Amino acid sequence: MRRAAAALFALLLLAPSLGASRAHASIEEFATFDLSRMEEDDESALDHYLARQPVAWRDEWELTTNGFRTSQGCLTSGLWNTEYETKVRSPMGQRSHLDLELLQVETDYAHYQWLSLDFRFLTRVGNVGVRFRPNYDKSQQDFAFLWSHGDGSSPLQVETALTIEDMFNTFWEFRQARVKEHNEPYRRHPFEPSARVISRGKKHRLELAGTWQTPSRKVIDDPDSTMDGAFTLWGSKFLVVGERQFSDWTLETRLDGERVLTTRPTRREPGNARLFRRMWNGELAVRRQFGADTRAELRWMYKDRAQSWAPPGGDGRLRALDRVLTTEISRQFLTDWNARAGLMYDRVTIAVHGAAPGFTWGSRKESRAYLGLRAKFGRVSVQGIECIELDHEPYEVSFHHDKGFLQLQTTF
Repeated sequence: MRRAAAALFALLLLAPSLGASRAHASIEEFATFDLSRMEEDDESALDHYLARQPVAWRDEWELTTNGFRTSQGCLTSGLWNTEYETKVRSPMGQRSHLDLELLQVETDYAHYQWLSLDFRFLTRVGNVGVRFRPNYDKSQQDFAFLWSHGDGSSPLQVETALTIEDMFNTFWEFRQARVKEHNEPYRRHPFEPSARVISRGKKHRLELAGTWQTPSRKVIDDPDSTMDGAFTLWGSKFLVVGERQFSDWTLETRLDGERVLTTRPTRREPGNARLFRRMWNGELAVRRQFGADTRAELRWMYKDRAQSWAPPGGDGRLRALDRVLTTEISRQFLTDWNARAGLMYDRVTIAVHGAAPGFTWGSRKESRAYLGLRAKFGRVSVQGIECIELDHEPYEVSFHHDKGFLQLQTTF
């Protein structure tokens, strides 16, 4: 518990950099955050839970410096969730190295990608470094100052970053303001402080992470005068995950969320086109180990999604509540094979006020069964999940096949 207390103390010291997941984000990630698109998938909460990487692979990923992983799966008959992450480390000297990370995400509520080149140097006060994220649009290139302590095997690991977003877009003497085919000079430049703290022990794990995108404002000068106006954005993300083991029992709690506010007023139309979206998710899970090979889990999830629009883009609000109950049993057989089976139930409540754009299935109940198989071949780990529909849906379901998911991870 001393390590957990140390992690909390470190987080308090870093509180100014935690506005409210991932220890770093980007303007592109916040700008594309849109919860209304999730309603096209009537089982969105169930799908995004099954799209997570297996917890059994977490330690291997955190310990390696060279690896690749992906998570893919069905969202609708026409939408396919894809997430790719690659990390590579190359030494530059005895006390320095280059970390390369390529992240690509295409899902129903956000789509973004970045390439991070982190140049890190080991010093007496920790691991310091600088980050460069190149982009075809020069004005959208990012730079960051980095500091970290520990690694994936340390009892206490701390990662911090202060990112200067879009550095070449009117930041001090940098005058490059072109974005694609028009000008978007900043009047208030965005910064992004972020931090991640992990405390590890034999019977506990505590992870806290947060990112804050400071409020920004830029003026848009487009050849099409109807597009002239302004654009503002701010956002924040946070994640808290705790695990505690008691003999054969393990208790897990999770709380994560994201908030984004944008406005896009134009000179030709009244209104500020205010778009606010907020999502938070709380979970409580209890796991029981039966012998060396069998484990059972019961999990409760509560997800709250809200989005509001203002003219001229619309004038309304959307609110969605998901209450999910899952139960699962898994069994390890042979050395590198694991089978899992579970049941999921989601009660969804939808409230729409005004003329909220977008489609919704309305309030509903969703239930499914699923079967999963996980295997490891050398350094390559693979998991496949087949879902079975248990409801009478308003659309065609073939032989009770609902959705399918695939995860892969490998180290080099």
